Amino acid sequence: MDRAIWRKSTGSFVRYNCPRCGKGKLKTKTDSFVRLEPTHVTHKLEADELRGELSWGRFSGYLACSAVGCGELVVVAGDFEEHYHYQFDEDTGDPIEFTDTSYKPRIMHPAPPMIEVPKRLGKDAKEHMTRAFDLFWSDAGACANRMRIVVELLLDQLEIARRGPKGKRNNVRLDLSDRIDLLKDVRPGHDKALTALRIVGNTGSHEGVVEFEELLDCFELLEDALIELLERRRENLNAKAQRIIDRRGKNP
Repeated sequence: MDRAIWRKSTGSFVRYNCPRCGKGKLKTKTDSFVRLEPTHVTHKLEADELRGELSWGRFSGYLACSAVGCGELVVVAGDFEEHYHYQFDEDTGDPIEFTDTSYKPRIMHPAPPMIEVPKRLGKDAKEHMTRAFDLFWSDAGACANRMRIVVELLLDQLEIARRGPKGKRNNVRLDLSDRIDLLKDVRPGHDKALTALRIVGNTGSHEGVVEFEELLDCFELLEDALIELLERRRENLNAKAQRIIDRRGKNP
């Protein structure tokens, strides 16, 4: 996950990966972007004598995939804020005007993927993952809850039971915490990441608020867990390293 490209607001849209083909990059269709200032904002700026210094309102536009044969369109909309700056050219004395614009997306659909999703991930889990990408822009709490659902479905795919003994009962519904403990017995090393995802997902469900940076943390944790549990990437790399050591170790 390239964490640096996911921001609350931006002066220009970076080239996110295409949500359809995954090969192309999304490029801003500049001529499609519209910025509108609501009437109440106009009145406030005039009343405060700030007309010509700043503006804010709503925007909408499109990002287009650069890949030949794809051309997927992603609609983006949200809030914008502009600040107008005036300077003078030191050599000529001519006035120079420039605008500083920031965009805060509230919707991006279809949303670009934020993390690498293994091909082996089950269909239902992929659908919830895609929904999490959508909700990232509009509802952080719901986004965190979708990632929690992905964890549940991941454990299903890994054949971690949903029912089993608990306390004095022999066959009860196991909650996510119980299932993570079961995973720890067969695939150790992932319980902390999955527990963090469970807790933040619960917070999103019950409180409806998750901090932006914490949400990004969850995406990073989920990406690593998916790759390691489904593709065993680190395990395979360690095995490859060991084969090299076994083959070359006697002649360093």
